Amino acid sequence: MFGRFFKPRWQHTNPDIRLKAIEAMSASEEADTLAQLARGDASDLVRAAATTRLTDFNLLDEIFNHDSAPSVRESASMRIMALLAGTTTDAPPHDTRLRLVRLTDNPDVLAHIASQSPDEACQQAAIERLDNGSLLLTLAIEGPSEPVRVAAAMQIRSLSDLKRLAREGRDKRVVRIARDAAKALQEQEQQHNAESARVIQLADRFEQHARRRVDALYGPRLEQLEQQWQASASVATPELATRVQQALNQCRSQLAQLQEEHRRKALSETAHMERNAACRSLYQLLGEASGETWENQIGEMHSALATQQRRWQSASQQSAPSDEERDAFDNLSAAFQAMLNLATEANENRDKPERLAELAQQWPAEYSRPSLLEAIVQPTSNDTAPPVRSKASNPHRGLLIALKRELTKGNLRHANRLWHKAEAIIAEGESQQLARELEKLSARRAELQDWHRFAAEPKKLELCEQMDTLAGSTMDAPQLASAIQALHEEWRSLMSSDQDEDQALWDRFKTATDLAYEPCKAHFAEQDAQRKTNLAKRLELCQQLEGFIQAQDWSKADWEGVWQIRQQAPRDWQRYHPVRFTDAREAQKRFSAALTTLDEQIEAHSKEAERQRESLISKVEEIPLAGGDLRDAIAQAQAIQKQWRNTAWLPPSRHRPLQKRFRKAVDAVFKARDQQKDAHKQEMAQRQEQISTQLEALENALAADFSDASAATLKTTLTALDNATEGRLPAPLNRQVQQLRRRAQDRLGRLGEWQVWHRLQEQVQQLEPEGAATEASLVLAVAFEALAGVPSPEAERQRRLTWQLEALPKAMKQQGFAVMDEMARLVKSHSGGISEPERKRLLDALAVLEPGNA
Repeated sequence: MFGRFFKPRWQHTNPDIRLKAIEAMSASEEADTLAQLARGDASDLVRAAATTRLTDFNLLDEIFNHDSAPSVRESASMRIMALLAGTTTDAPPHDTRLRLVRLTDNPDVLAHIASQSPDEACQQAAIERLDNGSLLLTLAIEGPSEPVRVAAAMQIRSLSDLKRLAREGRDKRVVRIARDAAKALQEQEQQHNAESARVIQLADRFEQHARRRVDALYGPRLEQLEQQWQASASVATPELATRVQQALNQCRSQLAQLQEEHRRKALSETAHMERNAACRSLYQLLGEASGETWENQIGEMHSALATQQRRWQSASQQSAPSDEERDAFDNLSAAFQAMLNLATEANENRDKPERLAELAQQWPAEYSRPSLLEAIVQPTSNDTAPPVRSKASNPHRGLLIALKRELTKGNLRHANRLWHKAEAIIAEGESQQLARELEKLSARRAELQDWHRFAAEPKKLELCEQMDTLAGSTMDAPQLASAIQALHEEWRSLMSSDQDEDQALWDRFKTATDLAYEPCKAHFAEQDAQRKTNLAKRLELCQQLEGFIQAQDWSKADWEGVWQIRQQAPRDWQRYHPVRFTDAREAQKRFSAALTTLDEQIEAHSKEAERQRESLISKVEEIPLAGGDLRDAIAQAQAIQKQWRNTAWLPPSRHRPLQKRFRKAVDAVFKARDQQKDAHKQEMAQRQEQISTQLEALENALAADFSDASAATLKTTLTALDNATEGRLPAPLNRQVQQLRRRAQDRLGRLGEWQVWHRLQEQVQQLEPEGAATEASLVLAVAFEALAGVPSPEAERQRRLTWQLEALPKAMKQQGFAVMDEMARLVKSHSGGISEPERKRLLDALAVLEPGNA
């Protein structure tokens, strides 16, 4: 029933008492109790107080996320930050804190560690994950150490913060990092702006391309635009991407229509060519057929006709022929079939001369007859034999052979050229035989001319119609001129080398051409005016360059300005384009001469500037880096850096390689200095570690009880510490060394006193024991207690007072009075033994006076 009166204080009903109980708790030994209070106590203050004593991160995270009281959550947050920052005595070990810092994403925790942690490694780890620009800037300027300031500077991403850091930074390295990062950000921003402008321009070009007329170059230009878009689409805004996609869809639709038109046109042309080939094959068969063919190969001729008819029908299914073309083929097929019928009937009526005579009259005169019919038309006569002529009797035999070959192949254009050549020879009256041969071939030529008119005239009419269409076209002038040229090339491919044949259609075609080309005249006149203007500007540019060169004092020239003029002049020259090539030759010579002069002067200056830089690079490379102190080497390098900044200007492409070599050489000097500093720091760290070991040993020796052995150990440790502390030490460590050295020397200085004390203790222990206390032993005991300044038992106060009044003044009047000397004298003068209680009283009094252990 009395259990409730004996509950622990942390279970008390009064929150104030529970708070005091928490203050007295041990965080390591009573962690479960603290966790229970932090989780479930009714008072917000008690839960907050318990939370500030916790070391379990999981529990602290649970409280931070789930406790209802803001003050408790704030306490959990502050406790987590303090533990991770290492600002509390019960913080986790260094490695644990470093690992947890690298895992956390809480910006408040990272900010607290970066600004408050005494652990430099944890600070840097927090800075690496920190995204607070203002805090990073503050740390980069006011951080406690250079590594922290450097780490903070490397995390800054704001251009304005980097510029401010470059102005206000305390360290050269930090300033350099800020400047380099700011320059990189500016370059990225400029590149982004350029890419954005390029994307906008590309979107405009897509939309312009979608509005232009579809021609043969439409597809390649669209493909080129698509390739450019693929390279730039990643930086485009959604609005630009939508615009480009809409324009691209429109372009693809128009291109698909063009391709379909080309496909249909190609299919039509292929079918037309196939039908023409079928006709030519039939004409060739008729032209090459001999009398023997009509008698012995009549079946093959039937098959050939059927094959060409199927070829014609197949081509007609792909593309419908015109009515004229169909009538012409039907007439040709009918004529071929009629000749086949005549030949068949002639073979069947060999014994009927009358019928053969009728068939011979029906046979076309321009084609070879079967031998049966030929014999009836031209009966052989044995009475007169034709005279035999030698090859020399016909000097134009080669011309005739070539003409017959071209007519047989159906090449009317080449045949016409040979025919005109033969007519010219005949006109000179040199060959009547040639005239007779031409007369024999005139039927074949007329047949080919008929066929050419049949095949080419519709196409020429179509070209005339197309040219008439171009006359009313709204195309821009360059496209219109290209279209006109394309039609003319097609017309030339259809010419037969017979001017009379083509003249009528050509006149129509030429008239339509002149009308269609009329809009191009103004355009090309404008181009001519523009070329003249551009040429005048180029001449003006030449004059400006020549005047600049003549007025220049090359010994005092602004070489950077000269170089910029040299770079800008070709760009200006190209901007004044186009010009007429023949008119621009002289201007080009003047411009090239001026540029050559500038190049020669810049080259001469550049060689001198390179010589200066090479000399300074050699000086830096010759700086001795071996040996002790490198301060002289650093001073030389800095002086050469100043000279480098004052060297003559050099074009960037030639300056950069030399700058890299110079920077590499200077960096080698500073790197050697840094390596020397690092070696010195490492040496100092090893030395401090050794001194710390000696200090710990000295503290242990000072903590040991005073004895001869401990005194010897103390001397040895003090000597080792003196050997380890030669040279300069950091002020805090030096103070600690001096304090311990004074303590050790003071303790060793009292070694003689301790030895006297020790002998006195041994003398007391050697007194003979007695069973009962005597008056002498009791007086000896109170004397020791009085001399040591320790209280005596209540029963012995009177005896002590008596001894102090009688014996103590006499002893103090002696010369060189000392407490332990007086105690030694009293022990020596004591003649009897001593009881154990009194011996203990003597030893207790002596213990108070032990030297070196106070």
